[in-house]
Amino acid sequence: MKEEISNILKKHVDLFGFISIDEYLKTRSTYGKEDSFSRIPNFSKYKTIIVLGLSYPSKTVEYKGKSYGVLSRYSYNTDYHLVFKKVFETIEKAFDKLKIKSHFSVDVSDIYEKQAATLANLGCIGKNQLLINNKYGTYLNLATILVDIDITKNIEVADDCGDCTLCIDACPSSALDNGFDRELCISDISQEKNILSETEISYFKEVIYGCDICQQVCPKNTGIDFHLHEEYEPAGFENINLISLLDLTNKEFKEIYGKNASSWTGPLVLKRNAVCMIGNQKLVSAIPEIKRSIDKYKNVSWYNETATKILKMLESE
Repeated sequence: MKEEISNILKKHVDLFGFISIDEYLKTRSTYGKEDSFSRIPNFSKYKTIIVLGLSYPSKTVEYKGKSYGVLSRYSYNTDYHLVFKKVFETIEKAFDKLKIKSHFSVDVSDIYEKQAATLANLGCIGKNQLLINNKYGTYLNLATILVDIDITKNIEVADDCGDCTLCIDACPSSALDNGFDRELCISDISQEKNILSETEISYFKEVIYGCDICQQVCPKNTGIDFHLHEEYEPAGFENINLISLLDLTNKEFKEIYGKNASSWTGPLVLKRNAVCMIGNQKLVSAIPEIKRSIDKYKNVSWYNETATKILKMLESE
């Protein structure tokens, strides 16, 4: 049965591994984590976690420069959640023929995907807090499938970062200094609906959503650039005109970015990030657009207060 399952997975994903749910839970408990699977119907019937990986290219589009903000590499073109969903639908049909019950999840799950991936011998969690695979480096999107049969895992030699600290040294916000501080992570900051401090505002220089720095400096990623999925190739909207973005209606935003990973938080988060970049790039000509946006979103405190700080910054120029 394992061979049949492996043959199915090889057709649809770049990487996969197996770990028993019992082993996963035991390991998580050693970290003091008591994961709840209450959101998964009939969880007790499942026995194995299959971890899936889809690689995406490391090559980035050329940044157009001042008055633009570029998306981080993982969020080019189609949202990986949508890509994985389509892949799973095909896998599920094949599993059904084998009478295997399955449950799919990506990101929004009680399963800590990176931990499951390490237990499935797909790589190690690096000091940059990303899964590092020997073949694909850190340029991987992960998902999981629970199945109701036992599958033994493959044993491989695990790698690690050794004494390398390049990602720690390169992180502008010091998010990796003591393991991982999510509140300091620029990628997380770019996605949260929070009032940004002057320090947080200063991080938005070229990248409007996400952050690639800890991947770009990682020596494990040297020479890695796989182009295996058309959905992850540039779609043409990766360079975003900052002022034009502020003027987009919700409908227009959805038409352009609706299937992109940057859209999940809604247009206002991206607009707030754009205003931060406008301030850092000293685009004084954008003051009227910022004023209009402050008036338009006057009841959204996290946007309004951040934009007001930047407006004052530009007016003092």
